[in-house]
Amino acid sequence: MDKRAATIAGLLAAIISLLLGMAALQYLHENALGLPRLLATIVLGRSALDTDVTSAGTALGVGIAVHLVLGLVFAFIISFTLHRWGFWVGLIGGGLFGLALYAINTYSMSRFFPEFYFYRSWFMVALHVVFGALCGGIYESLERDRDRRSIYRN
Repeated sequence: MDKRAATIAGLLAAIISLLLGMAALQYLHENALGLPRLLATIVLGRSALDTDVTSAGTALGVGIAVHLVLGLVFAFIISFTLHRWGFWVGLIGGGLFGLALYAINTYSMSRFFPEFYFYRSWFMVALHVVFGALCGGIYESLERDRDRRSIYRN
């Protein structure tokens, strides 16, 4: 597994998926900060959703930080699982991993964070699949073959 490629893939996939989610929420509901505020509840609690208690800047900063950290963790899992199988396996396998991640995040985490219950939607399914597919595809595109020594053995 290429740790450099996993780090880059995780950060890029997290940033792109967060920006897509925020843009879609802004377009659909005029609430781009809804997603970062939801993510901020993991650290700040339910008060992150209340605009009177938690400022937009705080919610945005904490939400982005949480998303990037989780993106890195999931990228390393995706990279470890799918490495060295090629771009298409990374893309499709990453998308399937994103789908599984949606189920885990939404259905199990809603027990600990009830506000996640309201985000059960096709929109969130799509965001998780996009994250996973981006992460797997980017990783496979950037991965350096770790067994280059075998080239020089012959």
